[in-house]
Amino acid sequence: MPISPSPERLLDLLEAPHWKTPGSTSRKTEGPTARRTEGAAAVNLTVVDHIAAGRRTLAEADRLAAEGTPLARRKAEALRQAQALKSLALMGERTDVRRHACPYCGAYALLLSKAGRAVCINRHCAPAGVQRSWSLVELLMAAPGRPSGVRRSEARPRDDRDPAVIVRFLQHTAHPLTSDQLRRLVTMYELPSWPSRTHRDPRTRSYSLSDVLTAHAVDAAKRTPSDCAQSPRPACDGLADAFFGETKMGGVKVEEAKALCQACPFREPCLEAALADSDVLQHGVRGGLTARERRDLKTRELKAREEGPRDPSKCTQGHDLAGDNLYIRPSSGQRSCRTCTRAAEKRYRQKSKR
Repeated sequence: MPISPSPERLLDLLEAPHWKTPGSTSRKTEGPTARRTEGAAAVNLTVVDHIAAGRRTLAEADRLAAEGTPLARRKAEALRQAQALKSLALMGERTDVRRHACPYCGAYALLLSKAGRAVCINRHCAPAGVQRSWSLVELLMAAPGRPSGVRRSEARPRDDRDPAVIVRFLQHTAHPLTSDQLRRLVTMYELPSWPSRTHRDPRTRSYSLSDVLTAHAVDAAKRTPSDCAQSPRPACDGLADAFFGETKMGGVKVEEAKALCQACPFREPCLEAALADSDVLQHGVRGGLTARERRDLKTRELKAREEGPRDPSKCTQGHDLAGDNLYIRPSSGQRSCRTCTRAAEKRYRQKSKR
């Protein structure tokens, strides 16, 4: 595996005049309004800002490394590696992120997005319609995920690719494949195939990239088991955008997010930590409950603690739950007070007349 230049060396290279000239990278340095009112920038502002931010990042990494604690050293190294990946991406080399496995599914399916986040393109990694993503520092601090097994597409997916394309994609990973190894993988795990979209010859087959990635991850884990984490990971790992929206965000609805929480081994400690936060910080789906549900739960628990143990033979207002005053709902069996119910109905009618 080629050794990447140090982050300091990459920042020194970006200091060269030809990198600082306008248009030296593919990213826009200013908008049309700025060009009309102020003229063209004398330098590539993207590169200049990147260099300044990179120097600050490396200084923070040095400070953390000086602390000497294992966590501080680990984060310092992650900051340095992330800075190197960002510099390489600015120079046009965006494939280095593929050397890292997805922290959730263990597949070598990561791409660097325009926002600078590592995105897993494996369809079998996240719920339908979304993709898991991590900041580069989060990615480099996390251990590779443990593959859950080989997944196979039941119908022809949108990510079916010819074998040559799949080989080129995996060429930049920590475990590249040759064409012969890909054929062995397809045969060993009985991966489905379809007629190629690009070749007229019907004998030419294409395969789902996600199917191959899951099989490749399982095969790589067998060959190098130390590369894979043995501990389970939270179901929401890499899906922050999907879990922190009250109605719908990132393609995942609240019901789907809550369903993932129910099967998560960390649901109870997650809910406990969420309930410990103040009402101002209650946002998104955590522990299988929305922010409103968590606030209501905290209110009920606080009220119950203030009132102390309640007499089951009386309602909250002190009325006897017996005789004609007791009503039991046939559907749920819930006990309610007729006096309180009539009082609530009376207040509602008076309010409606206003």
